[in-house]
Amino acid sequence: MLEALGEGLWTVSAPLRLAGAQMGTRMTVVRLGGGGLALIAPIPIDDALAAELAREGPVAAILAPNAFHHFYLAEAADRYPQAACFLAEGVREKLGQTAPDRAVPLTAEPDPLWRGILEQTVLGGAPRVNEVIFYHPGSKTLVLTDLCFNFDPAPGGWTGLFLRVAGAHGRLAASRLMRSMLSDREQVRKTVRHILEWDFERIIVTHGHNVMEGGREKFRAATADL
Repeated sequence: MLEALGEGLWTVSAPLRLAGAQMGTRMTVVRLGGGGLALIAPIPIDDALAAELAREGPVAAILAPNAFHHFYLAEAADRYPQAACFLAEGVREKLGQTAPDRAVPLTAEPDPLWRGILEQTVLGGAPRVNEVIFYHPGSKTLVLTDLCFNFDPAPGGWTGLFLRVAGAHGRLAASRLMRSMLSDREQVRKTVRHILEWDFERIIVTHGHNVMEGGREKFRAATADL
């Protein structure tokens, strides 16, 4: 169930339907310096997945990386009561009483748990999303949540039609929905310039297919008109 993308980096995919379209979702798993694991954008974790994670190390951190990918965080926090929890801005309000008491804000600064393993920045100019974007230098991998989708190759049927309407069909792209939530384009462009300073080759996306080569140039093209 874990798909290895590099030393100490995995993803796990799960089904997700949105307006009848098969969008899928994805969790990123990162090995931390102390041997524990960080779960970014957790998906439902059953006993089989939990056993597979346990073979790689104890879960030490659970991260909700933006204001839309929090649905399974409380469930993961209950399964891993020893894990620290980090919430992007806006997530605590959405979780309400289900927010773990131990949760702390996820900001633009790496926590000591993963400092030196992951770099990060916050997507500026998008206060409804507040997405924290990560870079894993050890594998030259960028980790996105909703800033871009990558449905390449493009699916057919209703899902393909949905993606055409969303502006995210057959390529790495920022969807029309994401674009509608960008309120300060200069801050967005500032974030994009910062991301392009990172030396990444691959991109993990939460919706669609991971980009396995040429990621930096594909990201540059996908965000050129933001």
